[in-house]
Amino acid sequence: MSPRARGRALGALALLGLAAGFAPQAVQARDGGAYPLACRDVHADFARTEHCARRAGDFVRIDPARLARMPFRGGVTEIVVDGIGALWARRDGLALAVFPLDNGPDPFAQGLVRARHAGKVAFHDRRLRRVLATDFDWSFPFNARGEALVCQGCRSDGRQPSAMIGGRWGLIDRRGRLTRPLAEGRGAARRYFDWPR
Repeated sequence: MSPRARGRALGALALLGLAAGFAPQAVQARDGGAYPLACRDVHADFARTEHCARRAGDFVRIDPARLARMPFRGGVTEIVVDGIGALWARRDGLALAVFPLDNGPDPFAQGLVRARHAGKVAFHDRRLRRVLATDFDWSFPFNARGEALVCQGCRSDGRQPSAMIGGRWGLIDRRGRLTRPLAEGRGAARRYFDWPR
């Protein structure tokens, strides 16, 4: 059978399925399979939408049709995906799970947002490109001086909202180089938060 004849036969079968009422269920199943996860719109009182997202390696894909009505700032919008957490999404549907803050994603600070990569802290730009991967367990955002307070061996205290306790703390620059060596964290925290010395 020629490709043209095969196309006509498939078209006729599709029309028969539509007439018999089978096509809508097939389309619904296909859409649900493509985007099996539900989303919550941060901009609409966390309204839940089924069949909105799917995992895509280190990223998440959001159905672009779901994003079409959402407000974008700086090329990204906020969204929450059930079972994944808070994300920033681009208009093309590519989304990145980031650190949560309150009920949404961590805000961008100095053009970068915190996320996880291989169990450690990484920083991504507004195009959601990873620009810095670190060996640290936790980090505060970059401040106006271009420094981030980081720790190794720290852990959550288990409270809501949680605080990080223990470990060794230091400061890094935007290239990931230590500007204040890892130690007991008081000195690094004072410099980061600009506390009086």
